Amino acid sequence: MPVGFQCFDETGNIILDATYRVLRIIDSRVMDGSNGSLQDDRLKQGGFVSFQPENTCGDGYLSGGVITPRFSVDASTGTLTWSYAAKRSTQYDIYQAGTLFYGAS
Repeated sequence: MPVGFQCFDETGNIILDATYRVLRIIDSRVMDGSNGSLQDDRLKQGGFVSFQPENTCGDGYLSGGVITPRFSVDASTGTLTWSYAAKRSTQYDIYQAGTLFYGAS
């Protein structure tokens, strides 16, 4: 009988095998509304991001827009980039702060 790591569901189907790639969190960053980037060779395997906003829409925002960051992972260089769109109204629009979690697959 072959030996290895496998997980099965209640009907006997394999849901996780030792050959599967599982997502793993590499690090996190607190974002303050500034554009930026970082380089990590582990992102060359394929990457993902999860942005957790500091506030959600409706939490005290009465007017204007909440601008969230947009993310891009370049697997060829291992670079994660984020940017915010320009404000339409400097008086009312705000850049959404929060925590960025990023990882590799």
